Amino acid sequence: MLNELIEIIGRRAEDAGFSRTSTQQYLSNTNQNWKDGALGNELGYWESSFASVLLVNITTDTRADALGQAKLAETFLDAAIVQRERSGLVIDGYLVIAATEITEQFKAFILDIERDIRFVRKHVVTLGADGWERYERITPLGLSRIEDPESAVVFASDSTDYLQLVEQLSEMDSQALAQLHGKEWNLNE
Repeated sequence: MLNELIEIIGRRAEDAGFSRTSTQQYLSNTNQNWKDGALGNELGYWESSFASVLLVNITTDTRADALGQAKLAETFLDAAIVQRERSGLVIDGYLVIAATEITEQFKAFILDIERDIRFVRKHVVTLGADGWERYERITPLGLSRIEDPESAVVFASDSTDYLQLVEQLSEMDSQALAQLHGKEWNLNE
């Protein structure tokens, strides 16, 4: 089941311009922010020119233990990002936490951890009755691949008003266009 999640995240990461890479490069004595060795619950790590995504497995159902495991993974990811930023780039970090068993305590953990944006953004994916859920919420990986381009939704309209809007937008900036259209509406109705 975790292999399925790794495949889902990997496919989405690839579609978004990420490459899977090893975290071994960040496990050196020169990394002042992380000297604890390999992260035991790591499932995968992907990098792009603007971000890093670390997928970990949380193996407890208690809120306190889950928070401890998440904080450890967060510290590791932050240390990796600091190493990457030495080149002068600003790198965003995304910690993806996989949870296979959801208790009431763990639901409270999910709310708390996803609200905490210290160092990196955090997302929790869960295993439900129909497979992995919530992976669409992972900010840089939210869009899914279109498997069959023939089945892609194409915008079609009987109205040509949108063409006029596009033409006006090409002739003026968005603020001027908004002011023009704002004058057409009677806001006191």
